[in-house]
Amino acid sequence: MQPVEMGNSTDYTNTIMDIKAILWVFLGGGLGSSLRYLFSILFKSTNTYFPFATITANIIGCLLLGLFLGYLNKLELMREELTLFLMIGFCGGLTTFSSFTLDLFNLSKASSIVYPFIYFTATICLGTFSLLFGLWLSR
Repeated sequence: MQPVEMGNSTDYTNTIMDIKAILWVFLGGGLGSSLRYLFSILFKSTNTYFPFATITANIIGCLLLGLFLGYLNKLELMREELTLFLMIGFCGGLTTFSSFTLDLFNLSKASSIVYPFIYFTATICLGTFSLLFGLWLSR
């Protein structure tokens, strides 16, 4: 980002737009992260090593990403604010690669290679399928 010069209205406008973009991502990300946390509470009682909360958040997040992408394009509502809030913020806050990799690491320490393999394969395959399904549903 270029430094803002005082008195230059173009640079001031760009700075305001950057702040607005950050706020849209912040708001969407907060909601998505809160939903991911609710999934962790919901699945806390399963008493299992398998990370059901993370895989649920990732699959639902991929589905929502496909739905948002499809419907926003279909309805010609693809705007920067909606993209920042829904796709980057909300879906980015809901899904998380860092939790996925941590869960994968913990599974590999706590069990045979079977559970980490199932988790990895299910996350990648179901996540991709959910994205495509969301796109298909939005047609």
